Amino acid sequence: MNNSLYNEGGIHLRYERARGLSEATLNLWLERLSAHVPREDIRTIIDLGCGTGRFSVALARHFSARVYGIEPSPKMLSAAREAVNASPVQASVVLMEGTAERIPLDDKTAEMLFLSMVYHHIVDKELACAEFKRVLKPPGHLCIRTATRERIDSFLWLRFFPEAREIESRRMLSGRELKTFIEARGFRLAAHEVVRQMFAGDLNEYYERISERALSVLQMIPDETFARGLLALGEHCATHDTGQPVCEEIDLFVFRADGV
Repeated sequence: MNNSLYNEGGIHLRYERARGLSEATLNLWLERLSAHVPREDIRTIIDLGCGTGRFSVALARHFSARVYGIEPSPKMLSAAREAVNASPVQASVVLMEGTAERIPLDDKTAEMLFLSMVYHHIVDKELACAEFKRVLKPPGHLCIRTATRERIDSFLWLRFFPEAREIESRRMLSGRELKTFIEARGFRLAAHEVVRQMFAGDLNEYYERISERALSVLQMIPDETFARGLLALGEHCATHDTGQPVCEEIDLFVFRADGV
């Protein structure tokens, strides 16, 4: 699980400004999760790749559960600690440094394992899936919130950064590829849906968020390429802003670990 992009510079300081979710959007995701995962069955959740802890706190509150937030980047983890300490559920959230390939928890720790926009960062997915099976208590729930190749056109910013789009096209799996890989490692798909979420209130806010350069793929392209794309995006947003929300499509996969 690669943490280098999120452990350099000040991305951990810009992350919430760039990628933070509104209360309404967070609640949308919590509602979709509990539509497939019975809240009464969940006592412990692992939020893998928890970043700044935005879902760790929300999951603890919504499911009334203990949450282990696992994050490989020390800088992102420090931001998560601040968020958790400022929340009313701080006693229910434990933050730990770790990776998908080496989760620092005992066997059969949790009823639910949650990954938000993390799957494409995992270097050794084979080893990670073995860890998922190890730490889940059967019948466990593996919940993956991720972008897939089918949704790539719902991300407006990618139209202005063709080099980033090429990288994303290579590292994003299709929904079928993800399902096939996970099911071949001892899980079965219980639910899949596409969630349309609001990312920004209007194009002006959208531009400001993208300009923070907190998306990992924007760190992977040269500075001059980023500057050129941002200029084009800014011109588009200035001339096309109608005050309407900017939305994007994200996949939610829920797998079961029955029989593990």
